[in-house]
Amino acid sequence: MVIRTIGAAVALALTMMTSAGAAEPVRSTADRGHCSLADRTFIQSVKPLYSNEDAGYTAYRQFRGAEVLVPAQPGLTAEWLERVFTSEVAAGQCDLGTSKVHVQVLSAGGGFSVRLSSDDEKGAAQILRHTQQMVK
Repeated sequence: MVIRTIGAAVALALTMMTSAGAAEPVRSTADRGHCSLADRTFIQSVKPLYSNEDAGYTAYRQFRGAEVLVPAQPGLTAEWLERVFTSEVAAGQCDLGTSKVHVQVLSAGGGFSVRLSSDDEKGAAQILRHTQQMVK
């Protein structure tokens, strides 16, 4: 009786594990390189992103990366955009020329401002160049 119960529990666990693995979508190699940001219907414009830094007695303007304007669409939210772009950049699906990219999405009138920034100016220049190429 105990052996049947243990056997049934193991069989049930194996069935659940294999069915859970089968439920995951299999991504083709074409999907791995897809970057939602590169979709031309998403991007309205790209411009350089600057921040104002306060250094005590003086303040200066620091080049940070790119600001991408995305037009509003039904069902599109800032939270969803930020989650998608952050995960795609982290997974390497969006080639922005640098490995450390910060993503911030803000509401901007009739759309969204997707701010892609880097901690250094070299990375910021790569981000701007790559996002401008996505529009062309």
